[in-house]
Amino acid sequence: MRFCAMMLFSRMRLSGLTAALLFPALLAGCADQKQPTQFAPLRYDNLSQINLNVNTLTLVDNTATHPVAGDIGYKSPTPPVQALRQMVQDRLAAKGGITSANSAQFVIDRASILHEPGGTLQGQIDVHLDILNPDGSKTAHTEAHATQSLHPDPTEDTESQANLYNVTKGMMDSINTELDTQVHRALGKWLVDAGGMPVDGAIQAQPLTSDGSPVPTTTSAGAAATQEALSPVSAAKTGQATSPVTVPENAPVVAPSTDAATQSTTSSTEAKPATASKTQDSEPNAIFPAGEDDDSSSSSSSTKATSPKPGYLKLPSQPQ
Repeated sequence: MRFCAMMLFSRMRLSGLTAALLFPALLAGCADQKQPTQFAPLRYDNLSQINLNVNTLTLVDNTATHPVAGDIGYKSPTPPVQALRQMVQDRLAAKGGITSANSAQFVIDRASILHEPGGTLQGQIDVHLDILNPDGSKTAHTEAHATQSLHPDPTEDTESQANLYNVTKGMMDSINTELDTQVHRALGKWLVDAGGMPVDGAIQAQPLTSDGSPVPTTTSAGAAATQEALSPVSAAKTGQATSPVTVPENAPVVAPSTDAATQSTTSSTEAKPATASKTQDSEPNAIFPAGEDDDSSSSSSSTKATSPKPGYLKLPSQPQ
């Protein structure tokens, strides 16, 4: 506009009459240059995706059955309803798969632009998102709202495509931010990652057996402890007693090291009485410290000495 005014004043210096005649045309030309003629498509795949733990996601457009009187949103290069449909396609996804019995429903309640008195454009978007049970009843719910006002230059066309595009774009920026906030606040337990894994305490399913009870899980440490407790070899290593095992005839012997240890223990036990007996015989005799007499030497070494008859005691050093 400043450039146009400078051009105007320069021409007024040359000829006041010529400038006066061209003044309306120059203003119209400047106004036409302000209005863009091409508009970028409104896409939202650059924003974070909202993945829901549901098996299906449907979109319901209530604006077709409940239109707003005076709505001129359809004149926009990208109508608000079309922008909302693109947002759902770019940002919302059902990632629960067959493991989830629930479904989601995104509903467009309103997406309008009104030309209000005084030359003001007023846009409004109302949407809500429901999580449904298999029977169609709601189990979770959230909603989002956005408004946008624009006061165009009175010299411009209020309902121009540029003005309507700016109103639509402003509403969509607000509804994307509001939807993020409301979904994480009210539907946080239904959020999953791109692979369908629950995030932030999201609701998840646990595999069940045929009788409806949870499938038990066994850790490798528990399995190893159980195997060691059932192994007789482990019990032998730790010194614990093991129950005798009956082995059928001609059957292969298991764990020979255990049998060898048992035989060695038995032999050692049987040898202990003989050793004790020999030790007892080698001790000095209170009656015969030097040993038995000549008559008893011919007896077997295994015969024990007995006390003499009363009155027959003699000193060990004196001969008979």
